[in-house]
Parts: sequence; structure tokens; C-alpha cells
Amino acid sequence: MLDQFPGPLELIEDAAREWVAEYEARTEQTGMTRLSESMAYSLLTGGKRTRPVLGILLAEAFGVRPQRVLPWVLAVELIHTYSLIHDDLPCMDDDDERRGRPTNHVVFGESFALLAGDTLLTEAFGHIARRYNTDPGKAIRLVQLLSEAAGYRGMAGGQALDLEAQKELPTREGLLDMHARKTGALFRVICEGVTVAIGSEAPAQEAARDFGAALGLCFQLADDILDSTHEVEKGSLPDLIGVAATQELLAAETARALAQLERLGVRQGPLVEIVKWNQIRKI
Repeated sequence: MLDQFPGPLELIEDAAREWVAEYEARTEQTGMTRLSESMAYSLLTGGKRTRPVLGILLAEAFGVRPQRVLPWVLAVELIHTYSLIHDDLPCMDDDDERRGRPTNHVVFGESFALLAGDTLLTEAFGHIARRYNTDPGKAIRLVQLLSEAAGYRGMAGGQALDLEAQKELPTREGLLDMHARKTGALFRVICEGVTVAIGSEAPAQEAARDFGAALGLCFQLADDILDSTHEVEKGSLPDLIGVAATQELLAAETARALAQLERLGVRQGPLVEIVKWNQIRKI
């Protein structure tokens, strides 16, 4: 579905390539070529770019030029890429392949994969500071939002809960909390951050945050339901509450996401189509 919006995707790919080129130019005399190659390997492999595409589509729904939010959505994608590199490491999920290619640590070794992730994480905040330096208050707020979404309140905390859940069967509430952090945090923050970047008032920021949170959970629930058509994963929501109950929860969260778009004045267009498509998607 997201590949039906080539304009935003092209903007993001161009921004990612530009970021890599700028980073390489700054570090070319430092002997860090392999680190740059490791970061570029994971950042420029494509992927769906789900989060930044959603961010640009949200900006466009407000009638705002995408370039105003491009630094922000790229920063979130840097964070997302770092998380994938670290998730694939042997000490975490121990995956050897991602997106049809060997994972970062298989190609560059565990040490450089670890450093590539660390660098992407820290450079994301530097990118925000540089690109929004004419409005320090806005830059500080964006850094604050992203640090919360990436840290213990968000993605890292969700991963920690996931590791703990492997020791014993999780509860429904525990799984939903984990999903809200591990998956939902970046969806939530990219939408809220767009409204901050374009100077929206507090009610719009709140609605965007709630929309992102609902949509992130919708994507996770749809993935769980699709996975259950092959084999119900032990400890997943379909395993705990059943596929039918998971579908009911997806329907409720879909309605919540659409309600938040309504609060934002978005009643039709790409974002509405994506929310509805996710509920019935087959792949």
C-alpha cells in the first residue's frame, strides 16, 4: 500500500543518500570508512519506509510542504535503522538475513554492527539539532520526543519487556504495553513530531500522537493475525486471546485511529486509506 505513494518515498530515499554523503564528507579523513559503509549498508537498503512516509503524508494532509518535516522523519528513520541492526545481533534475535540480504553483523562483524547502530542513534539527535537550529525551542522539543520514544519509555523498554516475556507467558495487558513501546512508540512520535515541526497547536499535537499510537498498534495486530494464518506464535495475542478477539481489537483500534484523524480534520485521502487497508490486508 505504501508503495503507492512514490513521491514521499523518493524524498526519503534522496534525504537518506544525502545524509550518508554528508556524513562521509565529514569523516573521510578520520579512517572511519568501514563504519560509514556499515551504516549506509543498512540505511540505504530500501525497506518500506513506513514511518517516514506516514510522517510526510500527515504533513501533506495539513497542506504543508514535505521539506519542512523531512529532517524530522529522516531522524526517526535513523533511529529505526539502528534498532534493526541491534535487533539482528546474535545477543538479541540472532538473524542472519533481513530484506533478502545478509544482516549487518554478518557482513561487517558484530563490533562494527554495534557501532553502526550506536552512531545512527546519536547522529539522529545531531541531525535534528542542525536542521532546526533556527528554532531552538522546536529542536529541543523534537529531541525530547525522540529520546522518549527510543528509550525505556519506548522502543528500548519494549525490547526489554519482550526479553522478559520469554521467561514466562505474558498477560494481555503486558503484551499490549510491550507493543505500545516496541512498535507503537516510533509511530506515535513521528506523527506527534510532524505537528511540532510545523508549529501546530497542542490539541493537534495530542490528536496526532494518539493517531500514531493507534496506528502502530493496528499494524502490529494485523501482523499478528497474518502470522497466525500459518502458525499461532506462542505468547502472541492470537495465542493468548484467540484470533477472533484479536480481530475485534484491531477493529476497535482502527476506529480509534480514524477518530483521531477526524479530530485533525482529515476525513479522506491517503492516511484514511492506509488505516482501512491495514485492517483487511492479506500480506
